[in-house]
Amino acid sequence: MFISYNEALKEIRAEAKKHGLVFKRKNTKLNGAYLWKFEDKRRGDAALDNCQFWTAYENVCSGYIASFNSQTGYFDGV
Repeated sequence: MFISYNEALKEIRAEAKKHGLVFKRKNTKLNGAYLWKFEDKRRGDAALDNCQFWTAYENVCSGYIASFNSQTGYFDGV
């Protein structure tokens, strides 16, 4: 089963929001594709920067994004 880009984007943004993050596209490109970042809502800092889109989706699926600790501003890991 394949997931579309828009469906993946919805899932990523929903999971990010649930854990106090915002998923944003950067103006930077790598091999012609935009890079993305997870930004901490509270601090305004990039919690995870320079992600390729599908790598960000894999981070959501693996539970890595869910391990974000909003108190420390770091990921606890899986």
